[in-house]
Amino acid sequence: MTDVSGVTPSETTAPHQPVRRKRGVLFWTRRVLKYLVIGLVVVVLLGVVYQTVATAIDKRNFPPPGQLFNVDGRQMHIHCMGAGNPTVILEAGGFSFSVEWYWVQRQLAQTTRVCAYDRAGTGWSESSPTPRSGVQIARELRTLLAEAGIPGPYVLVGHSLGGILTRIYASQYPDDVIGIALVDTAFLRPRSFHDQGEFDQWKAQNDLLQAFLWALVRTGVLRFVIGGEIQAMGYPPDIAAAFTALKSTNQSFDTYYAEAIPARWELGEQSIAAENLGALPLMVLWADHPEVLEMPAEDQEIFKAIQQDVAAYSSNSAVRTIAGSDHGSIIGNEQYAQQVSDAILDVMEAAQTGDPLTR
Repeated sequence: MTDVSGVTPSETTAPHQPVRRKRGVLFWTRRVLKYLVIGLVVVVLLGVVYQTVATAIDKRNFPPPGQLFNVDGRQMHIHCMGAGNPTVILEAGGFSFSVEWYWVQRQLAQTTRVCAYDRAGTGWSESSPTPRSGVQIARELRTLLAEAGIPGPYVLVGHSLGGILTRIYASQYPDDVIGIALVDTAFLRPRSFHDQGEFDQWKAQNDLLQAFLWALVRTGVLRFVIGGEIQAMGYPPDIAAAFTALKSTNQSFDTYYAEAIPARWELGEQSIAAENLGALPLMVLWADHPEVLEMPAEDQEIFKAIQQDVAAYSSNSAVRTIAGSDHGSIIGNEQYAQQVSDAILDVMEAAQTGDPLTR
């Protein structure tokens, strides 16, 4: 039946059927990206919260073993053990602090007074806005020793970056130092950069990597990475836990960056100026570095030449290699650390008797 218009009732009363448009690849790509971004933001926020909470808990669980003293309006930490003269001062490597000397400090404390300290911004020491040049770090250490009532003379011992810093201290305050031991020291020879422009280019490129590491630290990821590495070095479990906790802080990374990147050019200049130690007793200890054997022959020769250059910093030096050790285990493993301690005692003896060091 139709009405006068010629339209059937069913046609006038039938509901409107929506047209379904086919969703293409672009739609689903945008949706997937949207949820990926949301998920990433949530993960990052959770990581930041975790890092903040973990840092607060670690601060409570791992109080400073030594004492805090005011240096330029900021608290710096130093931990001394044993009794006797001369006092041994232990300088940690880059991205590290006093705890790395756990074994060496306890071994030496049976013979003499030995102090491990934390540079500004590392371990239990508060950070400083002052650029982290070697000369500035040496000045802060001298002030700390004065505030703590620890008179010289000193035997300085430096691991990695600390090896450069000990030489700079000796060049700035030669009357304070009667001997040095360099433990798998860092080195900046041959000259790393030809001019300031080349350094600026290197820094810009390196900052990209540092930004990635910065993110790993801020989200707590680095805690899981370095924890296993520190345990493998040979420290007792409780010391490894403290080492991991304080090395994983935002402050620790920021200080590492300040020492290793912006200060690199000035540190290199200061290191070169501190290469002549006269006849100061100098013990140079190297880890085994088996990876060197895998390098091209040319690189192996460069490495050997650098080792010879370091030994030539003093006319009274001795060089030893601690077989089986690597850069971390040379002081993290109790047996390797004992060889380091014995070598430091040899430096003390040479300084006190005037006898030359022997290999």
